[in-house]
Amino acid sequence: MIGYVTLCDMDLLLVSTLICVLDHVTPFLVKFIISRQYARKKYDCDLRHQLMDLRWEMTGISMVNEFARYARLQRKYNKLESVLKDNMKQRYNWRTKLQLSLTYISYVMNGMLLLLLIYMYNNALVIDLPKDVLWPIQGLLSWPTQHKNGISLVNWIMIAKSGISSCKKLYK
Repeated sequence: MIGYVTLCDMDLLLVSTLICVLDHVTPFLVKFIISRQYARKKYDCDLRHQLMDLRWEMTGISMVNEFARYARLQRKYNKLESVLKDNMKQRYNWRTKLQLSLTYISYVMNGMLLLLLIYMYNNALVIDLPKDVLWPIQGLLSWPTQHKNGISLVNWIMIAKSGISSCKKLYK
């Protein structure tokens, strides 16, 4: 016989609310972690110092009197600058791809978890209230369940998602 793990009403309320919150927080967490992972590297800092040294050396040289030396330094400067730009562009592209893929993977996993919860707890109430507290809309808020005077999981997820997105809009 296969046994199912069941959540009580309070655990179902907390888990579903946490999933809804995590859905809005995940992009910020992914961006924070990825930006720390793909921060400026030591090699790029060394290139920047070399560029500053070359620029300082070029300002000390007269372009008219020592044109060959100045042109050689200018070519070296341009080469180092293009290497640095290529490194930065490559790191930015990788960071963007990884950030988008992790964000979308988290959205898909979050949606699958919500669908699993809805499938498993379709007839469960998340919040059970006393009789006639939700009088005009009690049938709407407890919709997929046969129980009255409560809020079903589907409706709680919609309420939590709209509340979180409204709070998010307030703080922007």
